[in-house]
Amino acid sequence: MCFLLTRLLVRPYDTSNGPDPFGSYSGQVISTVKNACRNAFTRGIVRLVEPVYSVQLQCVSEALGALFAVLDKRRGKIVNEEMLEGTNSFVVKAVLPVAGSFGFAQELMNKTSGIAAPQLVFSHWEVLQQDPAWIPAASDEIDDKNVNIARQLIDDVRRRKGLKVDEKVVEGANKQRTLTRNK
Repeated sequence: MCFLLTRLLVRPYDTSNGPDPFGSYSGQVISTVKNACRNAFTRGIVRLVEPVYSVQLQCVSEALGALFAVLDKRRGKIVNEEMLEGTNSFVVKAVLPVAGSFGFAQELMNKTSGIAAPQLVFSHWEVLQQDPAWIPAASDEIDDKNVNIARQLIDDVRRRKGLKVDEKVVEGANKQRTLTRNK
């Protein structure tokens, strides 16, 4: 996005009423331009961009099911899989979001009994198509498929930084019942 300030029109202040209360206009111009830029960004469609790793894995055919399960759980996508000639080994190439890579190697080693080991290399940036501000309005919009991943990523970062997260502290609480009688 590019912003071009082509013209600035400043109306002269009538000094007969006293000195100029605003003084220098530079502070006003800077704050106005800042607000205009912020408004331009927020009026458009807001989307998150997340980094993605390219993952190369080598494992035997017995561990492929566990490998695919771990990748699927962490939003990974298989790009290519091929068998090495003359062996029982497969080379699997996939893409995995960086947010899903935390603890990935350890979980993969645990699920495959140490047979598969990943090699992760930064690949590209990917735009998440979900709106981070989307909130389900109807009960039919609330299910496992409609999880707002963009909102989850924002909330995870806010928790990690110690910032406020909009979530209920108590969910499904019952009214507290006091057993003693008030006198």
